[in-house]
Amino acid sequence: MGAEIPLRNFSQVELGIEQALRNFAHGEGNSNELPAITAAERIDKIGNTSALAIAEASETTANDIEQAGQAAVEIAAEIMKEAQQLAAGLRANGRKMSEHLQEFGVLAKKVSTVMRDTRAEVLSSREHPLPLATLLPSEEGGVWQRGSGDDSRAESPDA
Repeated sequence: MGAEIPLRNFSQVELGIEQALRNFAHGEGNSNELPAITAAERIDKIGNTSALAIAEASETTANDIEQAGQAAVEIAAEIMKEAQQLAAGLRANGRKMSEHLQEFGVLAKKVSTVMRDTRAEVLSSREHPLPLATLLPSEEGGVWQRGSGDDSRAESPDA
């Protein structure tokens, strides 16, 4: 936080305060005689000293509050800068995603149209566009023959 004040200074301060209070209450000298200060003068002196102390404490506290407020404003300005940068990045990314989604929509529409046209063409042709017999490898090294209606095995792919 800040530099620490050694303890010996605190005891010196305490002794100084005690001495100042003794001097204030009994006068400036070390004599045992009480000074000729009336009660009204003492009250005025205490009032003036207290008023000065309050004014100084208030001024110090007010300055601290202003400094804290200024620090808060500076921090808020930094947060605002960062928020503006994040918002700009989000807007840019949102535009890019929007463009990509529009491109995807156009491509998906093209694919859908081509698939629909191809299906219609296949279903409307008189001849079956796929070969009737396709050969698939079997587990035993032979082949499965399809298209004849039965699933018979042939001994080799050349048969």
